[in-house]
Amino acid sequence: MEINQTWDVAIPAIPPRSRLYHLEPIGVETPYVECLTSYITRLAEEHCVSVRDLVMREIFPAQGRVLTIAKHYHQLDHLWLEGASSLNGTGPVARQWVETLETLTSCDSLRFLTMLTWSEVIALSRLVRLRKAWCPRCYDEWRQNHGVLYEPLLWTLDGVHICPRHRFELATECPHCQAAQPFLTQSVRLGYCSRCLSRLGSASLFERAESTTLDTDELKQHCWFAERAGELLASSPNLSMPPPREQIAVKMTLYLDQYARGNQSLLARTLRITVQGLRRYLQIGAVPYFDSLLHFCYALSTTPLAFLTEDFLPPQSMPHLPVEHLPQISRGKGKPVTPGDVKQMRQVLETLLSSEEIDPYPSLKEIAWGMGCDVSTIRKHCPDLCRASVMRYKRQWTGEDAQMRMRQGLENALASSERLPLTTVARQIGCDTSTLHKYFPGLCQAVVKRYRERFDYERIHRRLQEVLATSAEVPSVCELARQMGYKVHILWCNYTDLCKQISARYLAQQRKRHEERIAQTFEEIRRAMLELHEQAIYPGARQVCERLKDRHVLRNKGGYRVWRLMLEELGYPTDKLKRYE
Repeated sequence: MEINQTWDVAIPAIPPRSRLYHLEPIGVETPYVECLTSYITRLAEEHCVSVRDLVMREIFPAQGRVLTIAKHYHQLDHLWLEGASSLNGTGPVARQWVETLETLTSCDSLRFLTMLTWSEVIALSRLVRLRKAWCPRCYDEWRQNHGVLYEPLLWTLDGVHICPRHRFELATECPHCQAAQPFLTQSVRLGYCSRCLSRLGSASLFERAESTTLDTDELKQHCWFAERAGELLASSPNLSMPPPREQIAVKMTLYLDQYARGNQSLLARTLRITVQGLRRYLQIGAVPYFDSLLHFCYALSTTPLAFLTEDFLPPQSMPHLPVEHLPQISRGKGKPVTPGDVKQMRQVLETLLSSEEIDPYPSLKEIAWGMGCDVSTIRKHCPDLCRASVMRYKRQWTGEDAQMRMRQGLENALASSERLPLTTVARQIGCDTSTLHKYFPGLCQAVVKRYRERFDYERIHRRLQEVLATSAEVPSVCELARQMGYKVHILWCNYTDLCKQISARYLAQQRKRHEERIAQTFEEIRRAMLELHEQAIYPGARQVCERLKDRHVLRNKGGYRVWRLMLEELGYPTDKLKRYE
C-alpha cells in the first residue's frame, strides 16, 4: 500500500499589518540620523500623496482630531508656519507625533529622529531652528551617488552652523530666490526650494560656503560643536535610559568641588556665565540651552555625551581661563584688600610684562577679569605696573602688521553676507573695540551702521501700532520682540512710548486673569465645602485640600478667609481659628 504525504492545511498566523508603509528611517545610530520632518516628507512620497493629504487624512485622524473646515485650515497653517520645527525637538508635540507615526508605520525607532532622548537635560527653547539649514555639498554628493535625499537631525539643531563632513557653513536661504525654507509645506520636496522649486545643492552655494566669514579659531570651535552634537545623536539608541534632570546639577557640583575647589566665581568665569546663572543649575535644577551646553563642554574640555551621561569626571586639571594662569584675588563685597593681595597683583602684572611670548597681550580689563577683581582696584594699588601694561597693550597695535590685520578684519566684515556687530569683529581680530575706533573710525562706523540696518524699524513700528489698535488681548513686549526676531531692548530703546502702552495693557490683562483665577478658586472652595457638608463630613482644611487635589489652596490669606467664612455660614465654630484682617 502506498503511503501519501500528509500536508498541514492550517492557515498560519498572519503578523499584524501597519496602516502605512513600514518605512525605515535613515542613519539611526549615526551622527547623520534623519529628522522627523524629513521622515514625514519621505513617507508622503512613498504613498504618492502630498504632505498635506498625509497629515489631514491619516495623522490628524489618528490623533483624534475631528476637524471642521475652519479649524482644519487654522491647524494646518500653524503647522506649516511655526509648528513643524517643534516636531524635531523635545516637547509634547514631538512626543505625540512620534507615537502616532510609530502606530501607523509599526516603526519603533522614530523617537531617535527627534531630541526626545535628551528632553530632561536640554531646554526646550533654542534647541531647533525655526527654518531649514542644509549643506549643499552633501546634497550634491547624494545626487551624484544616486542616494536618497533627506535632512539630518544635526542640521536642525540651533547650535550647529557647520557641516562636520565638509567643514562648510550650512546654508539657510535658497541661492535663487533667497527664500528661507520651512520644514514642512503642503507639497514639499526634499532637496528643492519650496518657493521656486530649484535645487538647493548648487555651485553658487558652494562658492558661498567656501567664502566663510569665520576665522580659523572660530571655525575650529564650530566644527567641534557639530562633531560633538553628531556624537550625541548617534549615541541615543544605545543608552539604557535617558539621562535624568538631576544630571546637570550633579555634574556642575562635581566640577565645582573637584576642579574649582568650591569657588563658584571661578567656575562661572570659566563657563562665561554669572554666578547667579551657575546657582540656577546647582540649586534650582535648571537645564541649559543646547548652544549653552556646547559652550560649557568646550570650556570644560569635555564632550556633551560625557557631560550628560557620566557621573564621574576624567582626571584632568581645571581648564584655563582666557587669561591663563592668573590666580584669583577676588575678596568679595565689603572685604578690604590685604597686603598679600597687593603683592599677588604685582607678581601677576610683572609676570605678564616680562613674558614676550604672549600674543596678543591682554588688556587691563581682561587681566582684572582673570584675577577676579575690578580694574579700579588694580589701578589703585599698582599704578606703575598698570601704566606699563596699558602701554604694552597699545604698542602691539601700532605696527604695520597689526594695522593691516585690523583693516582686513573690518573690510571682511563689511564684505560678509552676515551683518556682524563691532564687538564680534574685535573679538575675531583679538583687540578691543576702542582700539578699532581709534585707528579706523570710518570703517567702524560703517560696520555699526550696516549692523543696525538689519533692523526693519518701519516693520517694528507698524507691528506695535497694529497691536495697540486691536481690541483683543495683546502679547507682552518680549513676546512681540521674539516673534519679530529682535532683542527686546531694540523695541524699548526706539519706541519707548508704544512699548509702555503695550506693557500697561498686558499687565492689566494679567491682573484681570489673576483676579478671575482667584474668583474661580474661591468658588471651588465653596462648592467643595458644600459637598462635604451635604455628605455629613466636616469640611476641614485637609478634607477641602484633598477634595480639590491641591494642598496649597488654603495657604494664602484669601483662600483661608473664604474657608473660615464658609464654616461660619454652615454653622461650624470658628472661635479658635486665626483671623487675618
